[in-house]
Amino acid sequence: MNFTEKIKSEILSKPLKEKHCRKAFIAGLIRGSGVLYEKDGELGLEFKAPDEQTAMALTNSFKLLFDYDIREVSVVEDRTHKKDKFLLSISGNKAVEILTELEVLTEVDGEVAVNLNFYGALTEKECCLRAFIRGLFVSSGLCTLPTENGNSSTGYHLEIYFSSYVTALETSNKLAEYNVITKIVGRRGGYIVYIKSVEEIKDFIAFLPAPVSVLALTELMINREMKNISNRQKNCDLGNVNKQIEASAKQISAIDKIESTIGIESLKKELAEVALARKENPEETLNELAERLSLGKSCLNHRLRKIVAIANEL
Repeated sequence: MNFTEKIKSEILSKPLKEKHCRKAFIAGLIRGSGVLYEKDGELGLEFKAPDEQTAMALTNSFKLLFDYDIREVSVVEDRTHKKDKFLLSISGNKAVEILTELEVLTEVDGEVAVNLNFYGALTEKECCLRAFIRGLFVSSGLCTLPTENGNSSTGYHLEIYFSSYVTALETSNKLAEYNVITKIVGRRGGYIVYIKSVEEIKDFIAFLPAPVSVLALTELMINREMKNISNRQKNCDLGNVNKQIEASAKQISAIDKIESTIGIESLKKELAEVALARKENPEETLNELAERLSLGKSCLNHRLRKIVAIANEL
């Protein structure tokens, strides 16, 4: 189960208690991927559910809230995502009444028309607005996270798809009122409201709310940060080791030059002692060598630099 499915499963596993919130949630589901049609003079709506759990949630909600049985359910192949989707269809006078109550349809001059305004009386309460956007995300949202090895091309990414720029902008503005900052881009013949910042993604999921998913995302963020810190430490350690190897090689080369020309015994006693210790222990770090000679690190380093300087003058 990917992270999108985990969020949606969490949302669907905790049905909303208040009737007005449940209506807003259904309205969001329908707005996200519903398509109106007319057949034999009757207005109807087809809704493509991303999975069986969503299809069951919608069917049960229509029965409980409106005493309407959705009998037309079929399985359709989604070649893009390589998995089946469930197509639900409602029609008839009762369906028109329900869709009007859900503010999907409206009456203009005695004629039934599509209500282009997503955010009306149904979403005036904050709890209902959250429920509506939960529905939008379940039906047309997705969230991807970087893979553990960091090879994901998308990184952190959350989006909701809209067929209209106006509704995408309305949703983006509504989320901004709750400090969830999004961007909009045209894609796949429509528009997506999207987030790339992991902190903003976490804020969006908390807004829904889906607390279990928030915790899962937080845990992932912490693990990735710890891994990054560990990698930086390893890189730093490796860099230090390389520097130590280079310094040791330079010191030994200088000692060999002194030994082959003027002889180590020509050095002052304290320098000769250091030269012999370094030559005999080329693999030791500065700290290890200083401890062996019972010297301070700075004192040892000063003497080694003096030896290199003497060699450079020969």
